[in-house]
Amino acid sequence: MKITGGRVNSFLNNPPGDLIGVLFFGPDRGLAKERAENLIKKFSDNPDDAFASTVLTADDLTSDPARLADEMSALSMFGDQRLVRLRLDHERSGAAISKIIKDLDTHPDKAAARLVIEAGDMTPRSAIRKACEAAGRFAAIGCYKDSAADLANMIRRELTDSAIEIDRDALELWVPLLDGDRALSRNEIDKMILYKGYGEIPDARVTIADVKTLAAGAQAASIDDIIMSAMSGEPAKCDDAFRRAIAGKVNIAVILLSLQRHISRLLEAGAHMQSGQHAESAIKSLRPPVFRMQERAFLRHLKIWPSRALQNALSETLSAEQQLKSAGAPGEAIVGRILLTLAGFASKRR
Repeated sequence: MKITGGRVNSFLNNPPGDLIGVLFFGPDRGLAKERAENLIKKFSDNPDDAFASTVLTADDLTSDPARLADEMSALSMFGDQRLVRLRLDHERSGAAISKIIKDLDTHPDKAAARLVIEAGDMTPRSAIRKACEAAGRFAAIGCYKDSAADLANMIRRELTDSAIEIDRDALELWVPLLDGDRALSRNEIDKMILYKGYGEIPDARVTIADVKTLAAGAQAASIDDIIMSAMSGEPAKCDDAFRRAIAGKVNIAVILLSLQRHISRLLEAGAHMQSGQHAESAIKSLRPPVFRMQERAFLRHLKIWPSRALQNALSETLSAEQQLKSAGAPGEAIVGRILLTLAGFASKRR
């Protein structure tokens, strides 16, 4: 099934009972992740339970394509609904994965688990995308950058839910600053809600002054300094930028999400190069495009970081994300350790 436009929200709020799996793909990784997590809550009461959930990456299936079929047919130890999450950063096993999807769609009795796939941008020729769109028990949902109207509606909705209003001129100033990844935009909105006291202050209202103080645009430079210096192999510069960001109250989760997004884009560009594109052409294929002033650093990162190392780095950030969700987790230490580890690795390959 191909789910688009206004059908997406209603589909995710009330997925069909015979649904086996959903593919979330597109340039907005944050939106793909958000939608995947919302669907997972429908699929499983405890998605973080190691006995009921399995996480696979594209590289896991490169060496063992049959593992996906094995995980999808494995019964739960306690008889509850199992979940398989597949994170794709390339499609080298695309033919094998699409074959498994077609087989499960034809023989649903083989599926003992639900499948949620998160991927980057996919062309209409993608074997996995085509298989999900043609299936009756699988769905494919594209995740594209929010429009200005979408962002404005999301801001109003989230603020209203916390009993906070926003001035019209403040909204007009804020929307362009949030233009980008859904996860980063939502983090900035959550940060504003916290700043305004979760609406517990009477007549709480977001003003232009609030936007100038907290909006993403004011922090983008410092976050970019952290990510670029870490991936370029400059530990001292990375540590200094990280400490300045912490002192400036930059959200740890936003730094980690920015790092995940940069690594994912490097993997995506690397996949384009493996298909025959030159590095310069590969980065121009990314959506949204690489910021012109960062193109040289991005090209340098492609030379420094092999695919396997990027996959390992992404796995580390995903583990860190889970740790940050634990009450009392030392977020600064967790993220700082990852950044310095990456910077140390890159420094040896410069």
